[in-house]
Amino acid sequence: MGGVPVAAGSWRRRVFGEEGLVRYVFLLPAAFMVLCFAVPVGLTLVWSVFKRTQFWMEPGLTLFAYETFFTSARAENFAYAMVHAAIAVVVSFLLGFPIAVFVRRRVPVSIQHRVILLFILPFMISELIRVFALRPVLARHGLVNEFLLQLGVIDEPISAILFTPLGVIIGDVMSFLPFMVFSGFLAMEAVQRYVFEVCDDLGAGALHTFKDVILPLAAPGIFAGSVFIFVNGLGVGLIPNILGGPGAVNAGSIVFESIVALDFPLAMAISAIMIVTLVALLWIGHWLFDLTRVLEPIS
Repeated sequence: MGGVPVAAGSWRRRVFGEEGLVRYVFLLPAAFMVLCFAVPVGLTLVWSVFKRTQFWMEPGLTLFAYETFFTSARAENFAYAMVHAAIAVVVSFLLGFPIAVFVRRRVPVSIQHRVILLFILPFMISELIRVFALRPVLARHGLVNEFLLQLGVIDEPISAILFTPLGVIIGDVMSFLPFMVFSGFLAMEAVQRYVFEVCDDLGAGALHTFKDVILPLAAPGIFAGSVFIFVNGLGVGLIPNILGGPGAVNAGSIVFESIVALDFPLAMAISAIMIVTLVALLWIGHWLFDLTRVLEPIS
């Protein structure tokens, strides 16, 4: 009778203890990343050199898809999309990072996270709805033009906002600005508050504090947010389709058009170029700023 509880306890330890099945639960995220991320990425790189067939593709080793991409207008459109995404990154930094700094420096610590969580609210709405809702705002007779007309700033509606590259950039900023706020705040949260107090005590002005203290310490977070915005601005085809008008494309819409045309190797080649671009950006960022510092406290 005395041995039953011991045996039961031993069985529970073997199954649920640190040496049992529980430890394998922590392998599930790794398995998920391998199956749903690493394997698809690897297959994308492999399929990009396959030969195109009428409805699919067959194994082979050819760079025809890459040649098709770089010798057509798709490469030029891809380059323009990169420029537009880069502009969206700069605008998002100018708008979003000061918000992160303000919340970290001026908002009481007890409610800082609640304030930052407010920027999640837009993601509760479908991206399609959020982007399409910008049309009546940016249109020729939309809210922006009517407001400027009422103020007397302009004499006639501005036509160069909607269905132009400017409209795409505005859509990118409005869609992905929270990424800069989140990453900027995460980087600023690692900076102890007394660092700012020391700057104030030493008489450092706001400009010098921002340039010499805040920017260097927050550089990893700023770069991480910039990569998020750049990659999404380059790859989300919904925004140029709705706000860019006819002929407006980015890498995501080019891939979609290739899939519709049943040119799967070309779609894989463009995706592979985007993957290489992302990896190169992450490597450069880690080399310059050590991105692991985003998760470490700074003293």
